[in-house]
This record gives sequence, C-alpha cells and structure tokens, in this order.
Amino acid sequence: MSAPYPSSAVRDDQRRAVDLHGAAVHLFRFNSPLDLAYEYFCDIPAVFSLLPDVIEVFAYAPNRYRLVVGATDGHGHAMAGYFDIAAIFEPHRAIRIVPVDDGPPIDLTGFVFPGQLFAEAVFYPHAHGTDVEYTVELAMTIPVPKVLWFMPGHVLQSIGERSMEYKMNHMITGFSRAIDADFQAWIGSIE
Repeated sequence: MSAPYPSSAVRDDQRRAVDLHGAAVHLFRFNSPLDLAYEYFCDIPAVFSLLPDVIEVFAYAPNRYRLVVGATDGHGHAMAGYFDIAAIFEPHRAIRIVPVDDGPPIDLTGFVFPGQLFAEAVFYPHAHGTDVEYTVELAMTIPVPKVLWFMPGHVLQSIGERSMEYKMNHMITGFSRAIDADFQAWIGSIE
C-alpha cells in the first residue's frame, strides 16, 4: 500500500524555486528630435538607474552591464535579482537589451538570484518630436526560503505571479515618471 502523501523530500524539491515572468510596454512621447531622444537612451546605466528599487547599475565590459534590483537592509544584506545584459545599438532606430551570462562574480550577501532581462526601445520620429516604444520582459527563478517550504507549490507560484504583476506595474509606472522628468533635466543641461 502506498503512502497517501508524497514524502517530504519530494514535496521539498518541488518547492525550492518559483519561476516568474513579467512584461510591460510603455510609449514615451518626447517633444524633441530623434537624435536627442536616441542619445539619451544610449546611456544604459543612467536610464536603468531610473527604475524603482535599483540598487546598482554598472558597466563591466563594452556594451555589457549588470543591473541589480531589490532591497538592502543597510548592512550589506540584500534580497535582489541581478541581470547581466548586453546592449545592441541600431543607430537612430532601436536599442535592444539581451541577457548574457558572462558577468563578474556577484558580491552581494543575502538572498540574491540571477534573472534574465530583455528590453527594446524603438524610435519613431514625427513632426512634433519622437515617440519611443519601450518593451521590457523579465524572467527569473526565485529560490524559496526554507521557512516557506510548508506551503503548497501552487500557492507559492500564485503568490509569486501576483507579486511579479505588481512589481512590473510599479516598475513601469515609476520608470515612466522618472524618464519624463530626467529627460527634461538632461535636455536643459545640454542647451
């Protein structure tokens, strides 16, 4: 006769991680020529630093960057996702961000996990300025802390999916507000 429930080892293995995906699209409208809008978005660390909850953005090789998003407790401990990315520039038409796996060792302590980030900024000039269609997609596998292993896997997945949806909305809303203000300040600084 088989046991009515799988062994705890099997249940634990099934709950050690939650796979999450999120995507968002936003249209930015700039009352400026294409050249200026494109130049602004080419500064990858400056643009990504405007995302809410960014801990760090830095270049580690030509057109290669690490983005760390999360929270710290002020003592060097973090709960964060990190994304190693490469920028592909198509002058005055598009900037594409793709995941890479050649980044330096991670030096954060705490609950830190890798993710994948895809983004694309496509530029559309028109008579009154430039529109930029910005698409971002995140994928990550988040390890589940042992303290939560008692929860059923489908509950953990559902909580993770709702959290990711909230986080993506929070990020794109904060990002769009920050870009609008920062772009205006940047234009003022170069005039």
